[in-house]
Amino acid sequence: MKRIVIAVLLTLFFAAFALAAVKTAELPVNHQSRVERVIKDKGNEIYHNALSKTAATSASAVYDPEFTAVLIDSSKNGFGMVSGVTNPISHSGNTFVMAYRQWVGISGSAGAVGMAYSLDKGETWTNQSNLNATSPGILEARYPSAIGAGTYPFIAWSEYVGISSGLESDAKPLFVLDQLGFGGGYLTSPQVIGSNSTNPEGLWMGCPDYSQEANGTGHINMTFTTWREFNSNDVSSHNIYLFRSTDISFGNITFSGAEKVLDAVTYFEEGSSSGTTTSDALISVNNSGTGYLANVAYWNPTYDALVEANDYHTFKFRKTTDYGTTWSTSSFDSDVPYYYIPDDVFDDNIFDVYLPSQQFEVVYGVDTVIVDALTGTEDAVLDTLNYPGLFMGYDNDMIVDANGGVHFMCLVIPESEQEGYIMPTVHEGCGFYHLYCADPASASAEWEVSFVTSMQNTWRFTYGKSGTGWQSFFPAMATSTENPDILYAVYPKGDIYKEYSAAEDDTLLYMRSYDVFVRRSLDAGATWQTEINVTNTPGFDELNAHADPDATDDHVYIIYQVPDYSVHTVDADTSDAVPEDYKNRIYFMDVTYDLTGIENVADVPASFELEQNYPNPFNPVTTIAFDIHEAGEYRMDVFNVLGQNIHTLFNGQKDAGRYEIELDGSRMSSGIYFYSLTGKGLSLTKKSVLLK
Repeated sequence: MKRIVIAVLLTLFFAAFALAAVKTAELPVNHQSRVERVIKDKGNEIYHNALSKTAATSASAVYDPEFTAVLIDSSKNGFGMVSGVTNPISHSGNTFVMAYRQWVGISGSAGAVGMAYSLDKGETWTNQSNLNATSPGILEARYPSAIGAGTYPFIAWSEYVGISSGLESDAKPLFVLDQLGFGGGYLTSPQVIGSNSTNPEGLWMGCPDYSQEANGTGHINMTFTTWREFNSNDVSSHNIYLFRSTDISFGNITFSGAEKVLDAVTYFEEGSSSGTTTSDALISVNNSGTGYLANVAYWNPTYDALVEANDYHTFKFRKTTDYGTTWSTSSFDSDVPYYYIPDDVFDDNIFDVYLPSQQFEVVYGVDTVIVDALTGTEDAVLDTLNYPGLFMGYDNDMIVDANGGVHFMCLVIPESEQEGYIMPTVHEGCGFYHLYCADPASASAEWEVSFVTSMQNTWRFTYGKSGTGWQSFFPAMATSTENPDILYAVYPKGDIYKEYSAAEDDTLLYMRSYDVFVRRSLDAGATWQTEINVTNTPGFDELNAHADPDATDDHVYIIYQVPDYSVHTVDADTSDAVPEDYKNRIYFMDVTYDLTGIENVADVPASFELEQNYPNPFNPVTTIAFDIHEAGEYRMDVFNVLGQNIHTLFNGQKDAGRYEIELDGSRMSSGIYFYSLTGKGLSLTKKSVLLK
């Protein structure tokens, strides 16, 4: 099995207060031109019915998302929310709190900390500004997070102190809380989490978690990742440290010293001065005290040779049963101290189920297409694409439910035959997946895997001018506090194919119809209701969506950003700009599933969609699912590769809703077919393969 190694080079633009990933995987040279040519040649045909945005529009204009959104504040740029590891929004009951980097003027710093709270379930908000202005006074905040559970609203971030310490990338973790509770308005000065004297240097990305015992005792656990520990010769160690609250009372919080909980230098693939393949950490502990902390990494080669079942870039984790006081020190595998998800979980549940393990570039007449299976009728086979493994991305989400089960939401894409490369756009199965296990620390752990959404179309685009589309989107999750089987997935994506032209205005490149989507599951992620576009705004992009981890059966709460492409803030050069390089407005949205006016919203799709048939290839029966957003006359036809209509599955009136229909290929010969859904001036087409 060939292993993929993709170094993510994090370059800190301190003058601009921005963190950017600048090295991304490219398609291998032997496949890149052919696969991308197929994608681009088909692009206009595939996406001609999608929403189209042809000009950048300022967010100061009328903003009208599908669901009600509340403008909270603005940020000088969007990098404060650029990582899915952080939790910038939290709540308890009707009280909400969020943390963000705040706009303090075009000439002001991008590192001012803002905090907003709501006492009426997010309908109105009160802002508190410049919380780090007096101490430490340098306005160099990064990656704020919030905790709203318990009595005192709490926010935390990392503060870049390298300009004063003289150490590049040096940062320390800070927090603020309102000592009089929600609405009290008496905030502490920023305080160091842990100890100034014993904390490791360069603590950057933080992930907070709050859990509460039945007697009301609260616990805060926060993981922070070291970008560099400077006694390690500037090597990007990505060691993970834990800070645990030792007391929460009377408006004060004290923390234990930093505890190294994931030793990346020893156990994971070694980083270098240019980057690392070890991700930041996630943490989640439920109110019974059971929890996990996890990251994504390759094993250090010393251990890689011992752990044959885990070559993939995927999850390693530790378990607690006492609210984070102690953590597991051994695994079901005696060769390594951390639990992991075996590769066969992904192989058995994703390869040749949602993603093929092999594809072929073939010529049918004058058309060149990528197919999942050969049927014997192709004129020529140009290339065979073999995928030796699967790659899990760097920016994921994790929740431990009330029963102690673990939910992961992660990016999955196939590796290339050429080691060191991945194939993020080669198949519609490239996207976000949900993994669930009732007890992942058990030697007999059984994982359930479900496909959440395809990101293939979105990753086909260059993200701004960075070229890192697959690295620029992350999923978020929430579970209901009323029913642990109810789960939400939240993510932005876009579906407009458009090449960049130097003659166009720079900002046109960004307008990809990026919107925020939500899916709900009623069975712990085994199946998912219809995907809902909750922003659906043709004049705007919505990005960096985070979900409050605590939802209800009918509500999920999200925070996201809307770039204002008329205000470029990072530097004077837009040649390599991404949407986060602009002023971003921050919005809160309560996505409601059952209130009057949007009752049964999950059964009323927000868009016209045709899904891939399943199974595919099929023999002889397959199911086709589709969404109709508006009642009217519709039909579905099946065509052969010559464009001949060989079957009409239906033709007539359809109400708005989600439908499934069977295609019976008993009387059809093996080969490639296309099925097309048309109506109300719209048309969508998908390819299927009958393999007898």
